[in-house]
Amino acid sequence: MRLFLSAILLLTLFAACVDTPDPVVEDDIYLPEDEALQDNRSRMIWQQPGAVMDAMGDIREKVIADIGAGEGFFAERLAPIADRVIAVEIDEKYISYLDTLRRFGLQKEFRPRLEPRLATADDPHLEKSEVDIILIVNTFMLIENKVEYLKKLYPALRSDGRIVIVDWKRKDTTIGPPKNDRLALGSLEDMLRDAGFRVTSSDDGTLEYQYIVVAEKE
Repeated sequence: MRLFLSAILLLTLFAACVDTPDPVVEDDIYLPEDEALQDNRSRMIWQQPGAVMDAMGDIREKVIADIGAGEGFFAERLAPIADRVIAVEIDEKYISYLDTLRRFGLQKEFRPRLEPRLATADDPHLEKSEVDIILIVNTFMLIENKVEYLKKLYPALRSDGRIVIVDWKRKDTTIGPPKNDRLALGSLEDMLRDAGFRVTSSDDGTLEYQYIVVAEKE
């Protein structure tokens, strides 16, 4: 009996020492209907927020409109540097989340710099000459009347203002929406020009899955 119990104990110890396989992580973390559910740590790798912020130029003492702010991936990073960040969303649940982020996710001195703002799908609800920079990440391809929307953004920018659009490259990638749903880089450039902007930079190489387009008022 003692020998039997010893054998059982050894088997138990052996099983405890066997390595448990690591969990499988899905490559495709893009959720078009709920970007807020994306894994933040994975997005840090492929989104390269530092590269996007570099494309925005000097944001100190600037007012920025982050359109399609979601859970505040960029707004949270911009608020400690910029003068003010208007986090624009069309869904009240994200407005509530952004307000929670402002109150509990930012240091006290930065909280007044983040302003969640509820808008509509066809109107960003920005005032004339209200902002210096408009940032749109992974959102522009979802807008219905794109040129008309850009025309509504145009007067919201100050005279030396600029718009920065980051969206998915129109090709097959391991993450992201279906290729046919994406907006080609050249098409975006044409739309910006049609809305009165001057394209100053088109970067199709820095980010693996997205391009970065910068345009200014003519």
